[in-house]
Amino acid sequence: IPQISYASTAPELSDPGRYEYFSRVVPPDSYQAQAMVDVVRALGWSYVSTLASEGNYGESGVEAFVQSSREAGGLCIAQSIKIPREPRPGEFAKVIGRLMETSTARGVVLFANEDDIRRVLEAAALANLSGHFSWVGSDSWGAKMAPVQGLEAAAHGAITILPKRASVPGFDEYFTSRSLENNRRNLWFHEFWEDDFNCRL
Repeated sequence: IPQISYASTAPELSDPGRYEYFSRVVPPDSYQAQAMVDVVRALGWSYVSTLASEGNYGESGVEAFVQSSREAGGLCIAQSIKIPREPRPGEFAKVIGRLMETSTARGVVLFANEDDIRRVLEAAALANLSGHFSWVGSDSWGAKMAPVQGLEAAAHGAITILPKRASVPGFDEYFTSRSLENNRRNLWFHEFWEDDFNCRL
């Protein structure tokens, strides 16, 4: 079954042998990992930590960052910390404690989900370490406000990555003008219509 994704960035999905019928409209994480290495090097940092949410997105992203940093040279990874999929109480305070074990590595590269980002920032604020760390966040943080709302001091100065986005001229007008009368070619449109308008045809 052919699939087109608007958000799946895992690098392994680029393997045509395994995912022959998969395509995406966003670049894989290896590109943003390289961009993050470029940002870190442009800032003159040579010693950083990485923080990843457990799972494909976080772990693959950090792995791509580490690989790109090795190829670029001149960058040491102080430590790579993984946030468990189901964190126990106090887990994020432990994460901040571990980051402080190598406190001179103030740059922290994050490949984490929104909730984990928020909880890391909360833990930094609770430890009175707002402003100590300089965060470089992946596209899961991007331009979203939810991870930082109320935690602006802890997130101050963060640099986040977001793939370039562009609007297709006329698409919104075309899409919102579709109705049951003028959209016969889409076999699933009636299902969308029923779901969107909470009705039965």
